[in-house]
Amino acid sequence: MRLLLIHQNFPGQFRDLAPALLDRGHELKAIGCNERPTDPRMQVFRYIWNKQTPNETHKLTPEVDEWIRRGEAVARICEELKQQGWAPDVLLVHPGWGEALFIKDVFDTVPMVIWPELWLRPEHFGSESEAVLPFEQRLYQRTKNWIMETALAQCDAAILPTTYQAQTFPTQWQSKIQVIHEGIRDELTRLTRLQELTLSERATLRPETPVVSYASRNLEPMRGYEQFLRALSVAQKELPSLHAVIAGSEGSSYSGDAPGGNKSWKQVAEERVGSNLDYKRIHYVGALNYDDLIKLFRRTDVHCYLSRSFVLSWSVLEAIACGANIVSDDNRMNRELSISGGNINYADRNSPDALGITIAQVAKHSRQNGYPKKTLSASLLSSECSSRLEELLETLSRGRF
Repeated sequence: MRLLLIHQNFPGQFRDLAPALLDRGHELKAIGCNERPTDPRMQVFRYIWNKQTPNETHKLTPEVDEWIRRGEAVARICEELKQQGWAPDVLLVHPGWGEALFIKDVFDTVPMVIWPELWLRPEHFGSESEAVLPFEQRLYQRTKNWIMETALAQCDAAILPTTYQAQTFPTQWQSKIQVIHEGIRDELTRLTRLQELTLSERATLRPETPVVSYASRNLEPMRGYEQFLRALSVAQKELPSLHAVIAGSEGSSYSGDAPGGNKSWKQVAEERVGSNLDYKRIHYVGALNYDDLIKLFRRTDVHCYLSRSFVLSWSVLEAIACGANIVSDDNRMNRELSISGGNINYADRNSPDALGITIAQVAKHSRQNGYPKKTLSASLLSSECSSRLEELLETLSRGRF
């Protein structure tokens, strides 16, 4: 098959999928707007994006303007490919930045598969309840969902990685949705555990040291950073030899701006909890590259995952594949981890005592009884996921879907 992959941050969700499809003999081209490294076997077209700031417009207008400009840039590249005599058998698109808006105006008969990730609901805006959103947030939610709805109306199929994420979408779109994870690399389950890990010139995690890890793109409320610190203060008292490794940047991916002007969510959380923590046993490692993150998962005794129900992080599944015990918040999204094949221990992230005690107990248990068997459900492994997706793409390309 000839496949055209489109993602603002290419390869993005297609990081492992694209090489797997190339390995299976398919011809791939891609469109994105960054300079991230990609598989040399495929041609990648880069469009240039310069952020515009329209004057005297509604504050939601700049984002809509960005979607249209990105969509136009992608459509122009598609038009050039068409004029050169090349057309894909199937389009694979992430629609979240508007890049799917005008593709069907170029390749009108080509089936399109999208990766829409989530239909925003009130609980996804940082609220612990289903409370009614303030007026301005309701408008923002409608605007964000509009771009997904536009893509859903045009697509032939939509891929969601978890049942929870799929079920956030309205009933009228469920017939187009299939739950297929992007896939976790099979080889992670074959890597050996690390007995020792050097974090810096001044910090090495020795074989006898119990370790809890926390990892997120940014240390923010949506992913439970402050709750982790509160639980860690309890776990440190329960297990005085416990060390914590915290990976992540100080920005905000999903939680909006932190209060206090120029403060980060990390600073806010530490101001609230800091006096109860032993920082000599906490190691901040910033945003780790992929290989170093995997090393951390191969060494940690407990990986703590406290995200609210939102978009499930790849990192928690990678930690499971590496043989780490998991302590997770007990919510609708995270309950799906129970079918992953890992050792999942649930606790309420808003109960720091219970959560901290659970972290300490799981760490002690792993020290005494060893690590869980390194398995991950076949439905989450890259080999299985790419096979299921390939079958869907071939069906679409033959017009039998």
